[in-house]
Amino acid sequence: MNRKRIKGMALSLIAGILTTTVACSPEPTRTFSEAGPDWVETKLNEMSLDEKIGQMFLVGFKGDLGTSATSVSDHARKMIEDYHVGGIILFDRNIRDPEQVGQLNNDLQKLALSSSPNIPLFISVDQEGGKVARITEGVTEFPGNMALGATRDPALAYEAGKRMGSELRAMGINLNLAPSLDVNNNPQNPVIGVRSFSDDPKLVAGLGTSIMRGFRDGNVLTAVKHFPGHGDTKLDSHIDLPQVPHSMERLEKIELVPFRAAVENDPDMVMTTHITFPAMDPTPGLPATLSKKVLTDLLRNRWGYQGVIITDDMEMGAIAEHFGTGVAAVRAIQAGADVILVGHSLNKQEKAIETVKQAVEKGMISEERIDESVRRILTLKAKRLPGGSIIANPYASIQEIPRQTSQPETAALSLRIAERSVTLVEDKQKLLPLNPAEVPNLLVLTAAKPKTFGQVLTEQGFQATVVPISKLEKEQIPGLVKKAEQTDAVMVGASGIEPDSAQAELVLRLKATGKPVVVVGLDTPYDINALPKDTTYIAAYGSTYPTLQAVAKAMTGKIPFVGRLPVTVSQTFPFGAGILTHRVTKNSH
Repeated sequence: MNRKRIKGMALSLIAGILTTTVACSPEPTRTFSEAGPDWVETKLNEMSLDEKIGQMFLVGFKGDLGTSATSVSDHARKMIEDYHVGGIILFDRNIRDPEQVGQLNNDLQKLALSSSPNIPLFISVDQEGGKVARITEGVTEFPGNMALGATRDPALAYEAGKRMGSELRAMGINLNLAPSLDVNNNPQNPVIGVRSFSDDPKLVAGLGTSIMRGFRDGNVLTAVKHFPGHGDTKLDSHIDLPQVPHSMERLEKIELVPFRAAVENDPDMVMTTHITFPAMDPTPGLPATLSKKVLTDLLRNRWGYQGVIITDDMEMGAIAEHFGTGVAAVRAIQAGADVILVGHSLNKQEKAIETVKQAVEKGMISEERIDESVRRILTLKAKRLPGGSIIANPYASIQEIPRQTSQPETAALSLRIAERSVTLVEDKQKLLPLNPAEVPNLLVLTAAKPKTFGQVLTEQGFQATVVPISKLEKEQIPGLVKKAEQTDAVMVGASGIEPDSAQAELVLRLKATGKPVVVVGLDTPYDINALPKDTTYIAAYGSTYPTLQAVAKAMTGKIPFVGRLPVTVSQTFPFGAGILTHRVTKNSH
């Protein structure tokens, strides 16, 4: 056997051992200390151009066949070892349970720390609560932002952020791409909705800054989004390029208010949106993400923000279809962005990084401009949080994860938020409370969470028959009405009801049976506008387990309805509307 072949076999064996070590190694024992005052500049001066550019990218990764990847894949390895990326974003495809997430994150950090430039990663996720939560198994489910808006309570928002943050950091996640500070003043908005706290900019500002501080005190960095505001759009920027056509005067009174408040509270990151704002930058078709007038002139110079600016995903339709990910990455940096998010495609990630390097080599972006961004990134990684900076504490303690993510006090807080949020919007027929002793048989027709509905209603003493209607067709309505005629009362879990839709017709036909019909809104409360007049309607703002548990308790009188609408639904149901009730004792019936 020749020496070259022996050497090749030895190198292959070593590579295999290293691969196995990263994939399933025990918990790291290395201890870290906080970075000294000169660490950022020292590190920056040691880094090559490739390493600096890599630090400016936050990427997602897939499995080796483009599928799920719950451990370190070749895609992730290439991004970290060859392209020196500064951050990772986790999606559903990377998540199975908290312990697996913690082990994955530790393996990613070990790979980064054993590869140049030997800097821990931002490991991020979208964990807003409610509708947008990547991790749902083995952690506490929290109601979303609009539910918090219905409570009007900044203290609850702060505690929610702190508890969610603690659970995320326990799993090795150090950056939460939240909260959404969008003012949801367009009922037809297809992407924000219940992700917004309210259509009132001051309420959004108060709750948004409170939850932001909570996340930070829970040891997680945040990225407030989607600057300058995604609340008043009819298009989804994941698909196309929306526009917010309002005057600067209007923007300063509505959309910009929460972001200005956040900047005054020193956010870790500000995430940009792929939406055009002609009043800020009249360049036709130029989204905020690529606008120097928005990112540098407004956010940096006028408002004085010196933290990290991160883009929304550059693979979204608003960017990819109109500019291309590579060209857009260059233009975003020229506009003032520090971190470029490319969430899915290895080819697009490589193209974007290589295009930025070419732009530096051609003089389109100076290396000094790259240094500005990397300096901000390193400063943030060294930022001291209550549990230590990313530099000092990059790893999760796998053994501690089950305890950290299953605290009884955290579950109690989540339920308390839900109980404070559920809103009785309409009950002219005085159908509530429902007494299981008088109407024991309950037919539940729901667009979401049928199993959870059955569980929470059974806990309250009902004999619940649950039928999923997520893909309701009008041909199904007669059969459902027949079922309703054979029961004591009907509950409809509704979401996204449009006038003349199958859901709207179903409620009309159900009410005609004479049975008590209660509609529970599982998304935005605008659904009530499409329902027959005087329909008893509960706004739940979501369908998490604690939310449905609170609905079941409130509709039986075990707890009072105290939530109030955080958005204006109509002239009949304005901002602040809500029927406040009292707890009904067991002897009240």
